[in-house]
Amino acid sequence: MISQKYILLLLEWYDYRIHKGVAQIAREHGWQLNCPKNPTNNIGFLEDWKGDGCIALLECADTLNYFKTHRIPLIDLGLSDHNLPIQRVVTDNKQTAYLAAEHFRDQGYREVFALSPAGLKMYEERLQYFQAYMEKDGGTVHVMQSDHIYPGVITELKQEAKRRKKNIHEFSIGFLAYEDAMAAELISLLLKHELRVPENVAVLGVDNDDLINSGLTLGLSSIDCDLEGLGIRAAQELKKILNQPTPAQSPPIIRHKPRGVIARHSTDCYAVRNPIVSEALHWIHHHFQRGIQATDVAHAVGITQQGLQKAFQESYIRTPGQEIRYQRCKAVAQLLECTNATLSEIALNCGYYSVDTLIKGFKNIYHITPGQYRKKLQKSR
Repeated sequence: MISQKYILLLLEWYDYRIHKGVAQIAREHGWQLNCPKNPTNNIGFLEDWKGDGCIALLECADTLNYFKTHRIPLIDLGLSDHNLPIQRVVTDNKQTAYLAAEHFRDQGYREVFALSPAGLKMYEERLQYFQAYMEKDGGTVHVMQSDHIYPGVITELKQEAKRRKKNIHEFSIGFLAYEDAMAAELISLLLKHELRVPENVAVLGVDNDDLINSGLTLGLSSIDCDLEGLGIRAAQELKKILNQPTPAQSPPIIRHKPRGVIARHSTDCYAVRNPIVSEALHWIHHHFQRGIQATDVAHAVGITQQGLQKAFQESYIRTPGQEIRYQRCKAVAQLLECTNATLSEIALNCGYYSVDTLIKGFKNIYHITPGQYRKKLQKSR
C-alpha cells in the first residue's frame, strides 16, 4: 500500500493560479495539499507540520532556516539568495522581458520607464533583460528612483518633463510594471492626475491577472506568464524528487516560458508623431486579416500611396507593406502556439491567399517554417 503524501504550498505572494496548477497534480497523485495563509507569520505551523515535500517562495529567513535544518524535499519558486541545493522553477524572465520589449517596439515606443526593482531578484532580472533588449534596438529604459507607485512616480515624471522643457501632458512614453497590481496602481494614479492612458503613458503589466483587470475602467495589457502552468511544472518536479536524496549541488534552474502579451487598451496607441501614420497603423492592426495591401491603407487614411510611404519612412520602423506582413506573421505565430489549426485554416484567418505565401512570409520574418516553429514550441513545453 502506497502511503499518502502530505505536501505544503507556501506562497508569500499568494496567486490562485499557482495554487490551481499544484492542486491539479496533487489530485492526480493523491497528495494531501495544504496552503496556509500568511506563511511568514506561521512559522509555528511549520514546526508542527510533519510532511513529505514543499513548494515555496523562499524569501523569509525563518522559513529558509527551517528547510535548511529539516532537509525536506523542496521546490523553490523564487530567485532569492540561499545555499540550498534545491530545484528552482521560476518564470522565464528573459522571455518575459523580450515580449515586453517587442510589444513596446511594435507600438513605436523607444522610451520606456520602470520603477526601481527595490532589491527583489525577480524584478531585477526582469529589468536587466528588458534594458538589454530595448537598448539593442536603440531604445531607452529610464529606471526611476522610486520603488513604489505612490508617491514618487508623478513627481519624477514632472521633473523629467521640466528637464526637457515640456509639459507632462505632452509625454508619449511607455511604462513597464513588474506585475499587474503595480500596473493597476499606476493607471489609477495617472488618471487621477489627468494623464491619458495610453496616449500619454502606455502601461504594460506582467501576470495577466483577470481579477485585477476586471476592476479597472480600461483594459490592462499584460504578459501572460502561465502561472497555472508554473504550478503544474513545480509539482511535477516535486514528484520526481520525493523520496530521493538531496543533491549535493543545486540543479539548473527550470524557467517556465510565458504565453505571450495579451494586448488591451492600456497600450493601444502608437508612439509616432505623425497622426496619419498612427491612424494607418491602427487601421492595419484591425484589417490585416482581409488580405489588404499598402494601397488599401493609403485609401483608408485619405493619402496617396507615395505620401504614405514617405510618412512611414520618416516616422516608423517599417514600411506599410512590411507592417502588414509583420502583423500577419505575428497572428500566425499566435495561432501556431495556441491552437491545432492547420496551415490552410491559419492562412484563411490571417489574410494569406495560399499556404505557400504563408510559409514564405513566415520564414522571411521568423527564419524557420511554420511547421518547425510549432515543433520547437512543443519541445519546449
